[in-house]
Amino acid sequence: MGKDVIHTDVELFLTEHIRARLAAIAADAANPRSALAGGVYVGERFPEARRNKTVVVRDDGGPTTGLNTRDTTVGVTVLAGDDPTDGQEVSNLALLVQAIVAGCAAVEAGNPVAVVRGTSGPYKVRDDSGQPRRYFTADLGVTGEAFTA
Repeated sequence: MGKDVIHTDVELFLTEHIRARLAAIAADAANPRSALAGGVYVGERFPEARRNKTVVVRDDGGPTTGLNTRDTTVGVTVLAGDDPTDGQEVSNLALLVQAIVAGCAAVEAGNPVAVVRGTSGPYKVRDDSGQPRRYFTADLGVTGEAFTA
């Protein structure tokens, strides 16, 4: 019997990680970003009904780079606020989420992210709903877990 590697669902990890970090920031009344971080829907797909603040994470995959490692690029969409001409709320939320993703690498149980190689954006993206939208990407190096078949 050989060893095979299973890679963690990066979308699931990141959505849980972002959700937990935003909740911690929102719960800290002394944090100047607490109001920005509160009430954010975070998921792997867009909600059926429009939300005031939404973060959607998409794993675009990448190559295997070693015995138990692979690279992946994730795309993160952030929608917030109502004013498409200003968009300050969505810009601030996108920068906060980008910082959370950029700092997610750690050696800890349940965290597959070994390195964040870089992020790009956030960029303004037109949304058909008219809600302000931003998009950024992050290049991650992730590890897998061995299992015996």
